[in-house]
Amino acid sequence: MKNAAQLGALVSLIVLSFRPLPGSERQGTLEFYTGRYDINEPLFKTVYVEAGSIQGLILSSSLVFNFDFYIELKALYRKGELTYTKQPTTLVLAPVSLGLRYVLPLGFVQPYAGGGLDYYLFFETNPIGSFFNYVRGYHGLGGVYLRFFKKFPVLLNFKVKYTKAAFEVNNRRIELGGPEYGAALVIAF
Repeated sequence: MKNAAQLGALVSLIVLSFRPLPGSERQGTLEFYTGRYDINEPLFKTVYVEAGSIQGLILSSSLVFNFDFYIELKALYRKGELTYTKQPTTLVLAPVSLGLRYVLPLGFVQPYAGGGLDYYLFFETNPIGSFFNYVRGYHGLGGVYLRFFKKFPVLLNFKVKYTKAAFEVNNRRIELGGPEYGAALVIAF
């Protein structure tokens, strides 16, 4: 009998977590994001010393059963110096990410996990020349929304993301992906 009651409670919890958000909950979000992005490529670390801050906007829309569609538009700007000539070089990286995530609405704390596709536009310029290209990739992410007041539409979002995005140039594979972590001020609507 005890096992049947535990099984019933577990089934109830699962069913409740898959219900659509009520009308009073958020239908979407606009997020002002700032974080740190570390590119895994060793050559990048040599030229630009380290990655750095990345900023942007995240838009999401609630679908069904607590699944959200999201789009992230961000930018990273770095200055460095070429390895041999020591001349200045700059890199602008503009990742665009699309994906789906599941948000578990637990009240004050709303954890989520998901994944999707990435399109990384990048532009590098220095005295040797300029290089513009894009690369496709994929990512996984997880995080948590903190909602301090139920009727107040402002939340905080803390997020961790890992991206794989690589391209080949002169028979060498260059990895633009890596770990990212940050926070966002969220306006829910």
